[in-house]
Amino acid sequence: MTKTFVKNPFLALVSIIIVLVIGGVSLGNMQTDLMPDMELPYLAVIVTEPGASPAEVEKDVVEPLESVLGTVSGVENVNSTSSNNYGMIMLEFAENTNMDSTLVRVSQQLNTVELPEGCGTPNLMEISMDMMATMNAAVDYEGKDIKELTAFNDKVLKPYLERQEGVASVTVNGAIEDTIEVRLDEEKIRKVNKKILGETNEKLSDAQKKIDKGFVRWKMESQN
Repeated sequence: MTKTFVKNPFLALVSIIIVLVIGGVSLGNMQTDLMPDMELPYLAVIVTEPGASPAEVEKDVVEPLESVLGTVSGVENVNSTSSNNYGMIMLEFAENTNMDSTLVRVSQQLNTVELPEGCGTPNLMEISMDMMATMNAAVDYEGKDIKELTAFNDKVLKPYLERQEGVASVTVNGAIEDTIEVRLDEEKIRKVNKKILGETNEKLSDAQKKIDKGFVRWKMESQN
């Protein structure tokens, strides 16, 4: 073939032109996509519990769902997140799993779970590449503890990121909240109740005596 091209340089030129034309046409018709259409073996289950703390969500929602969904055929990993007012369970399945049939099986398992009153209906969501226009970032601030870091994220970093072009929302995970725990001294409560009860009984006794005296006086006056 080399000898042929050497003897016929015009043939070599034509071949090169044909290859370039085919490559140009193919390149022009090629579609590029940052997030290609791929079937990912992941499902997310989200359940709301308004007014519940992360610990309550863990107990009421996440633990019951994990125990049931972990038995679904094909599940390889179960990861969960408990936050204020809601919990999320992420199910990872084996590669090449038929996600359509898996979606049906998971939905059937969810129908068998009885959640506490006040919890919302579990929302089942299939993960796709189109949903992953997100960025995760870890934040560290030397010399600051977790409370100071939380304040920095809420007051400085989060508002700054939300102002950037193209950012729809910013969610902070791992932050802490100040809470106040009130513990009542039962011994002091009993003493106060006893004191109040004693004073109440004394006043009732005095009132009863006055009523009795008034009744006797009225009876004597009526007889006269």
